[in-house]
Amino acid sequence: MAPKKKHKIVDWGDDEHFSKDRSIFFIEHSTECPIFQVKADECLTFFQQRIPEREFQLVRNKNGKQVPRDGAFEVCVAQNARTSEHNLWSGLTRGPPRRDKFPRYEDLVSDVHRVLKKFYPDKTVGVDDDEMDMDM
Repeated sequence: MAPKKKHKIVDWGDDEHFSKDRSIFFIEHSTECPIFQVKADECLTFFQQRIPEREFQLVRNKNGKQVPRDGAFEVCVAQNARTSEHNLWSGLTRGPPRRDKFPRYEDLVSDVHRVLKKFYPDKTVGVDDDEMDMDM
């Protein structure tokens, strides 16, 4: 039996990998049940599709450096790898049932936009240029 491949841990804040256009989702999730990992992937996919003009990266449990708390599903987002994390959701004290631990991703969209706009007020994310012209 072949040994498990170790995933290479990428430091998205270092000079080699940093991009100011890449936002980071930091998700602490329990490993007690596979649904927590599935929901973390779903969260990333949802925002990649919802805000396609922005690049998103998922960092789980601080790249394995954090032992997740039992029942945890915590979602934070940072504008990029060198900015502060903003807590969007905490499922730690929610449930049972387990489904209550996970957010409706649609409910997080306005908070994600707020974080993205906080650092780039001149670049409105999610608004077409045509819509911007109409406001002027």
